[in-house]
Amino acid sequence: MVVSSNLRANAREALRGKWGKASLLTLFYVLITFAITFLLNLVPIVGPIVQLIINLPISFGFLVTFMKLRRDEDVAYTDFLSIGFSYFGKVWGVFGNMILKMIVPIILVAIFVVIFIVGIGGSIYGIAMLSMYNTHASTSAGFGGLAIIGFIGYIVSIIYAVVKGYLYSLSYYVLYDNPDKSGKEIVETSEAMMRGNRWSFFWLGLTFIGWAILSMFTLYIGLLWLIPYIMVSFVCFYEALADRTETKPVESNNNPIVEE
Repeated sequence: MVVSSNLRANAREALRGKWGKASLLTLFYVLITFAITFLLNLVPIVGPIVQLIINLPISFGFLVTFMKLRRDEDVAYTDFLSIGFSYFGKVWGVFGNMILKMIVPIILVAIFVVIFIVGIGGSIYGIAMLSMYNTHASTSAGFGGLAIIGFIGYIVSIIYAVVKGYLYSLSYYVLYDNPDKSGKEIVETSEAMMRGNRWSFFWLGLTFIGWAILSMFTLYIGLLWLIPYIMVSFVCFYEALADRTETKPVESNNNPIVEE
């Protein structure tokens, strides 16, 4: 069992003396990505497509900067750009394999969306025909039932997709540490690491909600410190599972991360 309080403690220890740099890294990322988004949105059609293509590698680069920060490695304020683009093909390869793993929930979501739309459309049409021509109400009721089935199925499919998606949450951490692995191997490694640990990862993220709410009272300026705290905590989570997988003792600064 991965203990959230220990992970957060290790994240704070890792950020000791680095909070200023971590917040500036976050600020640079926000400003540069905002500028890129603003400029690309000025270019019709092509701009948003290019933005979509480059956003994922840049986000990966941002994640890696905190992995490097956690490991006391040198990192510059714009490294997320060079790192992201140097892994460009690999990042999209991993993403493609994640989509393949998620194909069933994706299809289910699409099917139930269609059923819901057909049900709603049929109900509206049935009500219109009933008011205009006094036709039988059973048609409208039937489509209404179809809409309810579609809505319930959609909610269940979304939950299924989220739960399954958590299996691949560590894929990009694995990519950075194992750049020679194929996208398929990376995704499967994440899947193996996360089995039995999805709730722990979800709960770790949930523990930051209070801080996120408090950041509203700082006009969200507090996020410049909260985001690094969250990012490094997630790195600690990944490293804890990686160490367990390799059957190594998991501890940092005499503060155990994992309880068996």
